[in-house]
Order: sequence, then C-alpha cells, then structure tokens
Amino acid sequence: MNILIIDDEPLILNTVYGQLKRAELKLDLVDMAGSAQEARRKLERNYYHIFLCDIVMPGEDGIAFARWVLSRYPHCKFIFLTAHADFEYMKEAISLQSFDYILQPAGREELEHVVRRALMQISIEQKNRELMDTGSFFVDREIDILDGNAMRYLTGLTGDASFLRRLIRMKLGDWDEEVLYLPFLVHVLNMNSSWKEEDRGLLRSTYYNIIDEIMLPFQTRNVVVLRNEGVGSFIALIMFGGGSVRNQDRLLEQIENMHVFFQKLMKMETIIYYGDFCGFEQLYDMCGRLLAEQKNNVRNVSRIQRVGESGIFGGGSMPEARLASWKTLLNQDRLMDLKSSIVRYLDYYSNSSDANRDTLMKLHQGISEMLLGRMASMDINSADVFDEKLTYYDFMYCWREINEMKTAIEYVINRLCDLSDPDGQDVIQRTIRYIRQNIDSDILVSELAERVGMNPEYLTRIFKKSTGYSLKKYIDNEKMEVAKVLLSTTNLPVTIVSERAGYANYSNFMRGFKQIVGCTPSEFRENN
Repeated sequence: MNILIIDDEPLILNTVYGQLKRAELKLDLVDMAGSAQEARRKLERNYYHIFLCDIVMPGEDGIAFARWVLSRYPHCKFIFLTAHADFEYMKEAISLQSFDYILQPAGREELEHVVRRALMQISIEQKNRELMDTGSFFVDREIDILDGNAMRYLTGLTGDASFLRRLIRMKLGDWDEEVLYLPFLVHVLNMNSSWKEEDRGLLRSTYYNIIDEIMLPFQTRNVVVLRNEGVGSFIALIMFGGGSVRNQDRLLEQIENMHVFFQKLMKMETIIYYGDFCGFEQLYDMCGRLLAEQKNNVRNVSRIQRVGESGIFGGGSMPEARLASWKTLLNQDRLMDLKSSIVRYLDYYSNSSDANRDTLMKLHQGISEMLLGRMASMDINSADVFDEKLTYYDFMYCWREINEMKTAIEYVINRLCDLSDPDGQDVIQRTIRYIRQNIDSDILVSELAERVGMNPEYLTRIFKKSTGYSLKKYIDNEKMEVAKVLLSTTNLPVTIVSERAGYANYSNFMRGFKQIVGCTPSEFRENN
C-alpha cells in the first residue's frame, strides 16, 4: 500500500518519512509533498491509500485538501498530523470522518500503531466490498445448519459435538488433534440496527474478514459461530497450530485492535470475553465459562475481559505475558499507561473467584522488581520515593490486601513520574493538550489531575509555576479565545457560541467574557 506525507515543514516531513521507512509495515511506497498543490500533482501519477497530512499549511490547508481527495477517492484514509490541538480544527477534522489524528511531536511507536490500524481497516473494507460485489455472502444452507447446531453445543443445549467438528474441519481441511483453541465471546451491546435472518451470511462473512485480518500475523484458522439473539453477538474459535504463541504481547495487542475495529468499522459497542488456550475437548467447558461470565456481568460497559482460572497463556493465575507487557510500558517511559494497566488488572482480579494471597504476593514481587529496578537505573534514592505517607516496609507488604496494594503502587508510580520529570513539563503539555481538545466541555481541575495521575493541588502548583496562570484561569482564557474566534468569524448566535466554548450556563459565560475581554460578546462582535 502507498502513503503520502504532506507537511510544509521540511524537518517534520523528513522525520515522519524516516520513522515510516524504519517501521515494520508492509508499505509499497512512502512519498512526500511539501504542500497540497504538490500532493495534487503526485496524485496524477500514483494512488495513495493513506494520507498523513498537516492541517495548517500556507495556501490550501489540510482539511480543504482532504475534502477534495475524499470526494474523488472515498476509500482513502486521512490521518491528520499536526501540532495544533485547536478546537475548531479538530471539530472539522472529525466531521470529515478522518481516520485519526496525531499531535506532534509524535513518537515512532504511536505513529506506527495508528498507521498499522489504518492499513488493517483498509484491507477489511476492501474484502467487505468484494463480498458485496461478488455476492459471495449468499452462503450455502449447510453452513447455517452447522452454525446453529454448533452454537447449541457451545451453549450447553446439546452434547453432540459432531456439527462443531465438521464446521472446524471445513476451515482446517484435515482434522488435527494437536490444534490449540483460544475461544472468544463477542457480546454486542448495541449496533446501528438489528440484523435480519436474510443478512446472516453477510454478517458472518464480515466478522470473518475482521478476525482473519486481525489474526493474520499468527497464521491462524478461525471459526465464527453466530448467536440467534438479533444483535450480532457471536463466539469465535481462534485455532493455533504448532504449539503455543511465542509473541504473547503481540496477541494481547491484536485483541485490543479487535475491540477498536468493532467500534470504528462496525459502529458496535462490544464486550470481548476471551478464555484460555485449550484442546477441543475443553472447549465445551471454556465456552460455558464465557457465557457464565456474560450472564453474571452487571456492568455492561464496552471493554475487554479475560475469563478463566489459569492465565491466558498457562502457567498459573499471574500470566507472564501481563508482566512482559508492563515491562514494555516501563521501558518506553509510559508510566501513566503502566499505572492504568496495573490498576485495571487488580480491579479485575479482586472480583475473581480464585483471588488469593499467594498469587497476589507473586504479582507484587514481579511489579516491585520492575519499579525498584527502574529506581536503580535512574539513580533515585529510596528516601525520595518512600516517606511517611508510604514507607518502604508498607510497600513491601502491601500485597496482603488488594486495595492497599493498588493504592501503594499508584503512589510509587506517581512519585517516579514526578522524579522523572521534575519540572513537570510533560505533564503540563498533556494538560494543555487535553484542555484544548475538550474546550467545549465543562473541564474540572479534579478531572485533569486524575488524567495525568497527580493530586489537584500539586498539579495546580506546578502548572502555575510553568505558565504563570492558575489552571482555572488558563481554562477560562482558552474558552474565551474560542469564543472570540467564533464571534469574529461566524454569525452564530451568542447562545450557541457560549455552548461551543463549553459553558452550560449562559449567564456565567456573559459574566466571564466581560471580566476577561473587557466588553460584552455583542460589543466584541461589532468591533471585530
């Protein structure tokens, strides 16, 4: 596939080009253009599947160029690559249904991840169009019979496994008793419309396209079995040959991608329950656990949830793959992501039927080794991390209670963040980015602090030290800048401008505008 990078800054253009050339992506052509006009000329010679495009450029801006391209090539994907987290720009980019946007400066890993997702989505959409064009979704009646009876077996309504064996044999060719199965239950919470019985073949084929594409790196064979409840839920069996999966981190990443694709491509909110690797004879019990987990789930929130007594990759209740993924986050300096992942896992584990102190102690041992190793590599003294709020002794024995352990780990990671960035500049930039991206919302200081993993008082203090403004004052000023732009460039009523600037209360907006700008919104519009 072909990618065109468009940016008027040569440094950014060459940096992104170098990152993509070094990335492990299946790209046929990576091309560059310094303006929208040059990009148009290149389009006369080549077709590009993905555009990495700056928004603010002299002459024709990125959004106008994207409109022109998408009107002619609607299947292309635009990823806006910009240093401007401006409210109006982002609103307009979203209205174009752009695939994604990345704020500069972007890391190689973030860029590679977004481009890889775009490549997968293009491939899936292309296969779905081929289905519609060729009419191959009119599946044979035999598949429907096998599908229905296989689901009866997997849901415990019959003990006859012959239909499921036959369905799997159609995918595998020869039956292989050594195959390992990883079962999924994809529970659709909502979709655009309920599917009809005559759409069953199309829906099944679409699911196959998504799962086959997601699992392509592992060269698996996959079986989809639809449930008969009208919303599109299904059970998928991912079949691995030749033993266990070596790249366990990549498999976890692909499960995350599966969840994203159902949301972006199918417009579905889903819960993906996944079990442990097992043989064919254990599928009946494993799928029973998946269904029981769904039945007992009272929090129907879109997410991914592991089900099973042993770790997903075997070897006890604490999967080594989980620790490996945490080490990866730590090595990439993604401390906030690390904290979030550990907390989510502990929340899940606290509700597990097999939660016990021995397993928790082993989990704590693995995490503490990582964090203490990080302190040593950064030459951080233990006295800088542990104090009267959390002593070293309390941290080493916090595994005796899950909530205590969760609080202690959060505290240590927050301290490491502060010490890794003593001036808080990374936190300041992330705070400013969030404010600008959500300027049309009621932004609370407590919410901002939670986003960056600090207490509100400390965030307020370092923010004022860095910018000269309190957080509240900075938010108000940013909102008024948005209001001033709308008042001077549009004919929107002042009440709508108030809403666009994130004020639910019109009186507060009027009062705040006069205090900060020095006149009423109407007076400002007349003067500008």
